[in-house]
Amino acid sequence: MKSILSISLFLLAFVPCLGQLEINDVFADPQSCTYMTRDIFVVWWDNSNDYSEEVDILLDQMIEYRGICLDELNMADPPNPIDGYYYNVYLHGDGGHFDQYGWGNGQGTDSNGYPSLTLPYWLIDDLVNLSHETFHIFQYNATSPGFGYSGDSQWYIEASANWFAARENPGAERAFIEGESLVRIPSVPLWLSYDNFPSSYPQNWQRYVHQYAMAMFLHYLTDVAQIPENLIADGFFTGTELYPQEYLSEEIGSEAFKNYFMDWAIHMTNDFDFITPIQAAANEQEWNNYADPLDDHEFIETWIDEGTQDWYTPSEDVTTNGWSFNTYKLENSQQETYHFELAGETEGYFASPSRFMGRILVQHSNGEATFYELPMADAINGSLSLELSPEDETIYFVVGSVPDVFEDVESVFELFPYQIRITKGVLSITGNELGVPNKQEIGRYNLLGQLVDKTYPGIQIILYQDGSSRKVVYTEPD
Repeated sequence: MKSILSISLFLLAFVPCLGQLEINDVFADPQSCTYMTRDIFVVWWDNSNDYSEEVDILLDQMIEYRGICLDELNMADPPNPIDGYYYNVYLHGDGGHFDQYGWGNGQGTDSNGYPSLTLPYWLIDDLVNLSHETFHIFQYNATSPGFGYSGDSQWYIEASANWFAARENPGAERAFIEGESLVRIPSVPLWLSYDNFPSSYPQNWQRYVHQYAMAMFLHYLTDVAQIPENLIADGFFTGTELYPQEYLSEEIGSEAFKNYFMDWAIHMTNDFDFITPIQAAANEQEWNNYADPLDDHEFIETWIDEGTQDWYTPSEDVTTNGWSFNTYKLENSQQETYHFELAGETEGYFASPSRFMGRILVQHSNGEATFYELPMADAINGSLSLELSPEDETIYFVVGSVPDVFEDVESVFELFPYQIRITKGVLSITGNELGVPNKQEIGRYNLLGQLVDKTYPGIQIILYQDGSSRKVVYTEPD
């Protein structure tokens, strides 16, 4: 989290000779404060406490993180050492000298124009927090206008810092502690943050932590999809004006990026199967402790041994934004065929072209899971038929909105409406309901595999050009 150091004090006039770097500080009092220097860092604390042993460990850890950021992730030092000064780290919250400034936990810029880190003393040995905040230090000299800490790019500064914290502490229980929010309010756009927060949104924990939670998507990209880790940080220093989400799409490839997003969504739905069970349980407990239960939209609808009966449209308050998803749940106890259909609107509320994708997850009674991609006839229509047994206990239908839109429009998040239909058993259709809009048929066949026409009086198997199929039975219209 960022904290802005806005207090302007006089520059203390002591500059001891410490190698090639000098001390440049506006907050410490040499009579009441102690410091320790190493590498590019100077750590300050009040004389009334002795943190020398803890600071010795802290400095070694920050130096290690610096090496990773510079050598492995191609990031850059902050301006302090470039100009010949140590980077200041202040320990506070213990009733000492620094408490007068009312600081929080984070990096800010002092009255000399240099960044510094304010660290509550009780977090001195919290490696998840330290790795997050240290990563911010090496983002500071970023050269890309599109990666600024504002608007539709702000999310990435926090998400990438949380990604680094998880990278350095992969088994930490709280490495993804905000993650449960991603499946509870999945219809918000990927880039939701403090700085573009709509006035219509509930002001609660799950909405405000979204930018931190999105570290889990970056983790999925590097640890599951296996994109190069340096890609997460490279964009800060390319001079690009693209927002981070569009930069990643271009670097990874548009279709691959869309598919990774959808795969991430369905694997989160499968009990977060790409992080440890301990982490997933901690995330759910964090939700239980802090979330607003009235703002929980994990499943838009749940059906038990039946489908939607007709086309279903989600309400506007949970309709997908750009780069978001909805989840539907089906509980099954029968041997049955189900047909899953998606029909999106051609454009969003501000006339941006739509793009939809779907995934289906079947969780079996033996604890295993099977994943399916929804075959798409075009950018907005898709369907899939599944033969389910009583052992196929729970089915999730995830609908994702992944348009080639990577920012809000006039400070408003664009909605991308759609309909779904889940049909149980063999479909019965009448003469004026034949076919699926916008899907091209290859042909219709009877159960013997013989080609038939649309009015064949019995079960028909329709094959579509995209490889999908469905069973129907023709009924004469009244």
